[in-house]
Amino acid sequence: MSYATAAGKHKSKTWYPKGKVSPMHDGPRNDQLFAMVMALAVEVSVLRERLDTHERISEKNGRLTNKDVEDFNADESVLNFRSDLRARIFHKVFRVLREETARLEAGEEDNYDEIMKEFDNI
Repeated sequence: MSYATAAGKHKSKTWYPKGKVSPMHDGPRNDQLFAMVMALAVEVSVLRERLDTHERISEKNGRLTNKDVEDFNADESVLNFRSDLRARIFHKVFRVLREETARLEAGEEDNYDEIMKEFDNI
């Protein structure tokens, strides 16, 4: 990961996760995969908001400059639209986890130990 400094030079920056390890997954590989998917989902959300800014400025001014983009101030309706957009993106990303949670809460989980006992009795 890199970021630009005031002088325009790029410096390398290492990001470290903070907080406790997620208990949702079976091991560190799954946690790493989950963290990567979440990082990508956040980046997609940020890019989508940036695209929305470009679209709104182009529609309003008929032209687009970096200064226009940087000076853009979103009003309440734009913020609400973007909030809904983020919610839709994360709803799609977390769909699999919601379905799995619902399945487990409904008692539909496969009980590995019971299945193995059945094979032992054959």
